[in-house]
Amino acid sequence: MSGVVRTISVTRRAVVTADGFWRRRTALVVPALMLLLAVGLVVGIVTMDVPANTAPPGPQVFPSIVAAGLFVLAALLAVDVVRRPEPAAVDIVESAEPGDLDDDPDGTTELRTTSNHRALLGALGTVVVFIAALTPLGWLLSGAVLFWGIARSLGSRRPVFDVFLSLAVSSIVQLAFSAGLGLNLPPGVLGGIL
Repeated sequence: MSGVVRTISVTRRAVVTADGFWRRRTALVVPALMLLLAVGLVVGIVTMDVPANTAPPGPQVFPSIVAAGLFVLAALLAVDVVRRPEPAAVDIVESAEPGDLDDDPDGTTELRTTSNHRALLGALGTVVVFIAALTPLGWLLSGAVLFWGIARSLGSRRPVFDVFLSLAVSSIVQLAFSAGLGLNLPPGVLGGIL
């Protein structure tokens, strides 16, 4: 060890947001969506037709656990957002040159990171391609495209390795569903082989 500690350099600029309850608590949208999803699950559980000869625990147990977890997490997240809203003035982290020095070495400045639109659009595009390719290509190939595309959009720099890893993960999922659960995933163009 040379005793040199590598740090990440950032360029900062201050942003001041308008004061107000909802302006600084926009993160309440996430617990609201979680609550809406939990209510939808409860409606689905209540309206579910369960045959009389169903063995316990039945098909309503797991969705009930998920709905309860969503209610609890939505409440905890909402309480956290209300108790600790976004600060009125923050520093926004931007990319810096490799040689720039960090002007806040003790790390006491509150930071707000910016969105990575490239990664989001890459992941969204990959999911759209996966949905469109699932029936014609089948799970094995479209799942590999899904895993590869998500890895690439999140910044992986080893495309050849990612192809083989994606095929391996997709194959493991195929085996788990067919051999372990007895469920068939769409075979697609590999229908005669699988």
